[in-house]
Amino acid sequence: MRKLDFISASPHLSIFKAGSNKTTFGGTLFLIYFIILAIIASFYIYDYTSKEKYVFESYFIRNDTKVKESKQANEIKEMEEDFIFFLYKEANDLYFNDNFLLIDLNKLGENIENVKYDIDPNDDFMVINTNNFLGDESLMRPYFPYTKKLNGFELGVFYRCNGTKCEIQEKDKLIINSYLLNFCHRGFSLEHQNSEKPIQLSPKYFCKGLSFFENTNIIDIEWKLIEYEESKGIFSKTFDDITGTSNIFWGSELDLVNTFTDDGHIKNSPSKYVKIKDQDGNHFIVLLDLFNHFNDQNDHYKYIRKEKSFLDVLSNISALGSTILSLLSLAHEFLYSQNYDNYKIIENILTKKLGVNIKHDEEKKEKNSEQKIELRTDLITNISEEKEEGKIFVDNDEKEIEEEKVKNSTEKLDLPSLHFFDFIINKLYFKFFGYSRKQSLINSCNDILEEFISIENIVYNQMKLENLWNDYKWNNPQYEIKEKNDLMLNLKGKNNNY
Repeated sequence: MRKLDFISASPHLSIFKAGSNKTTFGGTLFLIYFIILAIIASFYIYDYTSKEKYVFESYFIRNDTKVKESKQANEIKEMEEDFIFFLYKEANDLYFNDNFLLIDLNKLGENIENVKYDIDPNDDFMVINTNNFLGDESLMRPYFPYTKKLNGFELGVFYRCNGTKCEIQEKDKLIINSYLLNFCHRGFSLEHQNSEKPIQLSPKYFCKGLSFFENTNIIDIEWKLIEYEESKGIFSKTFDDITGTSNIFWGSELDLVNTFTDDGHIKNSPSKYVKIKDQDGNHFIVLLDLFNHFNDQNDHYKYIRKEKSFLDVLSNISALGSTILSLLSLAHEFLYSQNYDNYKIIENILTKKLGVNIKHDEEKKEKNSEQKIELRTDLITNISEEKEEGKIFVDNDEKEIEEEKVKNSTEKLDLPSLHFFDFIINKLYFKFFGYSRKQSLINSCNDILEEFISIENIVYNQMKLENLWNDYKWNNPQYEIKEKNDLMLNLKGKNNNY
């Protein structure tokens, strides 16, 4: 299970008095990474500058009770749209037929309440002046555009009787087809890339043919809401809340058309309040009663759009770039850096610390010539002087044995120059290939570092050294390092300057 621990961090040690060992191979990898990052960034920037400014997504929400409780409930209730109506009888236009009238029943009810019409006190009939479309707000002319509320708008198709006998005249009766009300509305168009408002009234009209017959028909039209939300960041959203700007826009879409047949109550009662006749005393019957309202289930479409920001592009590039860099760093450390650093550490200890002069001369290796080993004189203790002073007592036989051991151990200190792929294939070499002296040297250097750089080994040797210092008598001035150490001298100089 320990091999599955990818969370615990490794100790951070400085190498060669620096944070890490800089190599040519590492620099080449970083250059490749920089080129890859530049290519990725160019694709992202091109996509940002050449494609749409907004991204959007859509949902269909059923039975959303929050619509009626939202802050925009009044806005929804007052939503308006442009309409145009046409009347036909079996494909024949009824524009010039004065017997068919379009009546805004909402306006008719308002005018009755305001006593705007003349009411005959003898028969309680309300008189409509059908000769004046402009003066009577309830009358609607075909082919003329009208702006009406979507929710609660009620339209009626009235037929003018011949006096009080309310029957359809022969010339106006149906033969083989039906009457047709061409119900045209502008509708709302979704303009996802419009920076001002994503949902607007369509520039053209959409028409729906509604058939009805000589018997009174009731048509119920259901409208479905379209909700469009502008998704913004926290700062823009806070600013809109302060200024009272709404980020939600509403539109509508024709959903269902339900047709019913009247049982006789509506036909002879054009108005819910009083009976109606024209200025010549002709009565009216209702051929069509048209209702408009929003879906009772509050089903609606919801769109959410968000503006693409250049900061999003930078964050995507940074996220992908950091991932690639982490993978390259992990591969570099696992396959190369660890082996290379351990090898160079041992090589530097042999050459700089122990004074071993390692020569990588292939011709001399073929002649089995011995490598020269040079030791620094400052590391050799003047044994003869110490003998005379009685400080050191060394047996000659033991000395010869130790020198022979050192000679035998240093004769084989030959660390050849390795290429970067020698370190890369080290993890898999012995599994697929035979023995290799170079790979054995790399493994030996790794074993040495694992042995001596472990925390428990360092602490243990530090404790032994501490006890040695406590027991040792500092009689020889050459071992006094507190005044000769470079760091101590530097610290002393800074202290004096201060």
